[in-house]
This record gives sequence, structure tokens and C-alpha cells, in this order.
Amino acid sequence: MSDIEQSYITWRNKYLRSYQDGLYVYYKEQSEGLKEMTCSEAHGYGMLISVSKRNQQDFDGLYRYYARFRNSKGLMQWQQKTDSHGNFIPGDEGGENCATDGDVDVCTALFIAAKTWGRGGAQGEIDYRQAAVDLAGCIYQHCIHPQTHMPLIGDWADPGDEAYLLTRPSDFILSGYLIFYYEDTQRKEEWAKVIQAIINTINGQLSLNPQTGLIADFLKLDQGSGLYYPANKQVLESEHDPHYNWNSCRVPWRIGHYYMLTKDERVRQVLETQAHFFAGQLARHNGGGGDCGIKAGYRLDGSCYADYTDMAFVAPVCFLFWVLGWNVQLEQIQRQMKEMEAIYFGESIAMLCLLNANVPI
Repeated sequence: MSDIEQSYITWRNKYLRSYQDGLYVYYKEQSEGLKEMTCSEAHGYGMLISVSKRNQQDFDGLYRYYARFRNSKGLMQWQQKTDSHGNFIPGDEGGENCATDGDVDVCTALFIAAKTWGRGGAQGEIDYRQAAVDLAGCIYQHCIHPQTHMPLIGDWADPGDEAYLLTRPSDFILSGYLIFYYEDTQRKEEWAKVIQAIINTINGQLSLNPQTGLIADFLKLDQGSGLYYPANKQVLESEHDPHYNWNSCRVPWRIGHYYMLTKDERVRQVLETQAHFFAGQLARHNGGGGDCGIKAGYRLDGSCYADYTDMAFVAPVCFLFWVLGWNVQLEQIQRQMKEMEAIYFGESIAMLCLLNANVPI
């Protein structure tokens, strides 16, 4: 059995669960005993994994769950929890709102499903392409800043709010926006502007931290210049919002995947700069016993504030080395990954990195 097949079977058995007529991705640890069950980020990952593995039955189950938990703006509610009767309801922290990355991944998966299968459901009642186009329209209307063309952090960020000035690099899913550009033809030029704006912003961050290429978890719009800069304090999630943390750890994979598909030289420099930084981190740690040199959090100057590692930080760097053809570092990091344990977040990202490297879209 191939590594992909074994990893997929493990991932599916651990995280894919049923609710009514649909399927969802469980994203907590059973031992925690929490009421929160899943989120749109996890759902997007699940749909991308299922369509990449050409598992239409699972994909349709995930689609039915997504359709059940869309909000009034046509976007997926970002979190569901169980009530006292075991029914799924929106989570406590604005659970009816959307989180941009989840919807972008769901929409991307739907466009891929349309090209792969055409239609879904027992009687062909699911029109993947129409569902994707509808969702793309909702994303553009509610999750893209109309002036800067950058992703907003969700449909709940309104003009005049501090949140409206924020963008989150985990939403810089250039390969998804590229598919929208080709497939969502009525908004083709709009998606081209989104891709251009993200690339400009990425390169702006590189100019601020040319020694590492690291990008902060949240960027904030300077309304005078129209440019985005790293947040200088906690703006939404934690004191590490200004750092390379649990959001931006996905950037080497997301931007790397776009580069894999396009060979767009505009993003190569930031990828190579990040690769040089992480290669240095590996070189300073010999590894062994699961001790990987890449840690779970950095300041943008490259200083580390975490004394542990996590698959969510390591798998995207592994993908980056693979895309750039840095085989020495690739072999080293792959050896270390084999000794690592992972939970939902890291394991799902690692699964997607493996699939993105091996399955054409």
C-alpha cells in the first residue's frame, strides 16, 4: 500500500464522521470532551481530500453537510457544536459567521468535483459547478475587500470595523483563486485582481523581512498608503497575531502549491527566502526522537518563541522543499516527520500537502 493510501485511510478513519444525511470532519480531541465538533476550515480540508482521492460518496456526504450549514449570506457557518440533545447548532463565538479560508477550499473542491464527475447525488441532483459558481459569488461579495481586492477575515468584517482592515495570510489560497479565475468566468477579472493583490502583499511582506520571508498571522491595512503591514499587537486571536504562528504556518504550502501550478516567478523569491530560513533551522538541529528543527512559532526576524514542533508547521515546509527541488532538506525533514505524532490540524495539512504533490487538479 502506498504512503498516500495508508495516510488517507488513517486520516479518514480518525476524522470523518456522520451527522444526519451528511459527513463532517471532527476537529477536536475526543479526550477533551468538548461540545465543538467541526469548523468550516476542517470541512474545506475534508472536501479537498475527498475529491483528490476521487471518493465521490464521501464528497457528496460532505456537500450535504455544507449545504445544511450555510448562513444567510450563502457561506458556511464557521463552527458547529452539539446541544443538550445531540443536535448540531452554531458555535458560541459567532458560529453563524463565515471564515474565509473554509469557503475558498469548499468552493475549490466543488469546481474540481465538477471537472472530475460533472454531477453528484444518487440521481445526479447535485450540480457541483452551479454550487461552486454560487459560492464563488458569495465569497467575492462578502469576503473580498472591494478597494484593496484582498481577502477579508470573514463575512462579519464590516466597513468601519477594525476587523475590516485585517487580512489573514492563511486565506492567501492562490491556487483556489486561480481556479476561480479560470472557472468563475463572470468574475474572471475580479479574481485576477485578487491574485495580483495577494502577490503584491506577499512581496511587500518580503521587503519588510528579507532575511526570513516570514509573514505574520494577521496583516493590517494602512489606509494612508493602501499597504498591509504586520499587526503590531493582538488583533483577533492571541498575542502572537504579529508573528508567524498557527495561521501563517500554512503559507509555504499555499503559495508553494500556486507556484507548482503556475511557475509564477513573482512568488519565487519569497518561497526561496523562506526555504533558506527553514533550511537553516534544520541545520541547527540534528533531529532524532521526533525533535524537528522547525518549531511551532517564530517572530518575523526569525527568533523562535516555541520550544516544540508541530506537523502543521513542518508539513508545509516539507512541501516547500519538494516544490523547489531542495532534496537534501526534503529527505531530512521527511525522516523527522516519520517520527512525529499529529492531531487533526497538522495531520490534515500533511495529507493535503501529500495529495497536492501527487494529484493533478
